[in-house]
Amino acid sequence: MKKILKIGMGLLLGAGVATTATVLYQRHQDQKLAELLAVAKQHFMFDDILTSWLVSDPILFHIYEGGIIRADGVVVRFEIDADSLSIIDTVIDKDKVGV
Repeated sequence: MKKILKIGMGLLLGAGVATTATVLYQRHQDQKLAELLAVAKQHFMFDDILTSWLVSDPILFHIYEGGIIRADGVVVRFEIDADSLSIIDTVIDKDKVGV
């Protein structure tokens, strides 16, 4: 009986540690993405941003892809380096999005 209780407590403790580690990792990842998006918004300095996005999975190691839609419908896509916090590539789509 004691052995079953010990195994049960060990499994419960292991599940708690795994859950805590997952939550902490996700919180760190969310903070990093928010910081990258803030750097991108600061870089472009548009006053008329409707929406912005950043893909949560990197396209290459520490390079993330994102974009900004301005009020006039112009879409700006960019790639940002998470290590140096710099914009690597920028594409401005002249075809306007229906807003």
